[in-house]
Order: sequence, then C-alpha cells, then structure tokens
Amino acid sequence: MHLRLNTELLSGLFGLALTALFFFNRGDVGFLSSVFPNTVLVLVGAISAVLLVRGFFAAEPTTLSFDGAGSVLIGVGVMAAWWLGIKHVGFVTTSVPLFAALALVMKRRAGPLAPRDYLIALAVALVVVGGFFWVFSDVLGIRPFRAPLL
Repeated sequence: MHLRLNTELLSGLFGLALTALFFFNRGDVGFLSSVFPNTVLVLVGAISAVLLVRGFFAAEPTTLSFDGAGSVLIGVGVMAAWWLGIKHVGFVTTSVPLFAALALVMKRRAGPLAPRDYLIALAVALVVVGGFFWVFSDVLGIRPFRAPLL
C-alpha cells in the first residue's frame, strides 16, 4: 500500500504535541533539576515548529510504502510485551531474551543461522543487560526495574 503524506507537517505536529505533553507533566522540581529537561523541551519544540513551518510552505508530499510493514508491527508488539513484562517479570529476565532475539533477527537477514550464532547472541545479550544493570544499581545507586524475578 502506498500513501502520500506531508511528513514534515505531520512530524512537526507530532513533535509539538509531544512537547506540550511533557511540558504540562513536568511537576515541581528544583531549578537545577529542571535545566536539562527544559532545554530538551525547548529544542524539541523549536525543531518541531521549524518542521511545521516547512510543512506548510515548502514541503512536497512524500509517498510512503507500507510493503513489509508486518515485520515492523511484530517488532512493535515484541517491544510492547518487553516493556509490560519488565514490571511483572523483571528487567534481566525479559531483556536477555529480547536482546538475544533481536540480534538473531538481524543476523538472520545475512543468511541462515548457525549454532554458534545463538551462543554469540546470548553472550552479547548477557553482557549488555548485565552492564546496564550494573551501571544502574552500582554506579548510579538505583535498583532498576524491581520485580519478583530480578
């Protein structure tokens, strides 16, 4: 399926909506704590406004092809399941299979998978997830994503 859209206009509208959503949900924080988030909000809002203006005056509609969108929807579903699973199962127990599966999916595009590929994907996933867990818990002092299973 093909669809002609003004992507700059839509991106600008989406960016401004996202900026407004985060702006009105900032809460009460001190000045020093709000410097970085406020700076990011200003930058996202400014870039979105530029995209909106370009979309109104200078943009040509872009033809988007949705051929092969099924794999993207499956990926979005897997990421949503991971996000929901963190709360109930834990960060480590959901992230290791996710990262290993994503690595295998990317490797599979290059050709058939060998048993060695499974071991490498699992090892890389363990190192990446273990690194994130260590940084959050020991370096930053945050016990991330507590759930019944680590």
